[in-house]
Amino acid sequence: MATLQKNYRNIFVIGASAGGLEAIISMVKALPDDLPAAIFIVQHMPPYAQSNLGTILQHHTNLEVKRGEDGEVVRSGVIYMASADRHLIVEDNRVVVSKGPRENRFRPAVDTLFRSASVCYRERVVGIVLSGVLNDGTSGMWTIKRYGGTAIVQDPEEAIFPDMPSGVMQYTEVDHVLRADEIGKLMGSICRERIVPTSGGAGLTDEKLLQIEIGIGKGDNGLMMGLLEHGGPSPLTCPECHGALTQFEEGHLVRYRCHTGHAHTGDSLLNSLRDNLEKSMWELMRGMEEARLLLERMADKIQEGLGDELAQQYRERALRFQRQAVDVQRMIITSDPSYSGTQLDATTKPAGE
Repeated sequence: MATLQKNYRNIFVIGASAGGLEAIISMVKALPDDLPAAIFIVQHMPPYAQSNLGTILQHHTNLEVKRGEDGEVVRSGVIYMASADRHLIVEDNRVVVSKGPRENRFRPAVDTLFRSASVCYRERVVGIVLSGVLNDGTSGMWTIKRYGGTAIVQDPEEAIFPDMPSGVMQYTEVDHVLRADEIGKLMGSICRERIVPTSGGAGLTDEKLLQIEIGIGKGDNGLMMGLLEHGGPSPLTCPECHGALTQFEEGHLVRYRCHTGHAHTGDSLLNSLRDNLEKSMWELMRGMEEARLLLERMADKIQEGLGDELAQQYRERALRFQRQAVDVQRMIITSDPSYSGTQLDATTKPAGE
């Protein structure tokens, strides 16, 4: 078994999302075959996806590429891949695979991996964030830096989706901004440089909270672990379970977690709330259109036996519901951040107008 040497930066944790496949391949192709390090990769994916990423990467490297298995010992020269719908965590020099609560709308989540690695390996950790949307990885990278680790991001100018590397650069001091292939080359050299161990945790205000959050990622109960004793109250609720959100601050980054464990940065929370709001508006529109259809059918039946006056009242009420449904549909369209002002047409007008 190839063991990891202490006092070297030989733990690489990598996070990617949309557009990350190309960057991961470029990075892995540049790695030396005798890399004396362990690599952990979280690539966002749908919960029930069957990913071929490991097979693809194996075609570009002689390092072993495998899915992380719960309880296995971390070995040098291995690339560990996260599985769909499971967090990838490291603890006590072993891999932990869990179905803890989603973080930033994802499982596996980059922040979950980064936090666990920083506590386990401290200054030996090198965090790498590649192309992706929103800012999963920003909080985890902040923790890596607090423990003396190294922060590397893909150059946003090269990234297909620059949100994730840009988010790290906004909230955390970054050591290297490089193209994906340059990151692979740097990994081959930085892991051979001897480092001086430190006590770690510089700038951390609540190490107990960090332990609780790692436990939540593993599937432990955050409420029973005392999560509510940390952070501060907020007027917001979790978009996933509707529980009250507690607010935490890491430097200038504000993030939230509910007592059941779901975690959000401000950006991911805003996107979740927007999605839920749109869903509610479509349901409201559906209800109005169903009321319109019912009233029209009632009017047809009433006209057959009770005359035109009552039927006309029903049809007028149906028309009001139709107009209100159109107003809601317009609101849905215009509330989208990408709305250009040219997407409303005759299909959003009530019939006969």
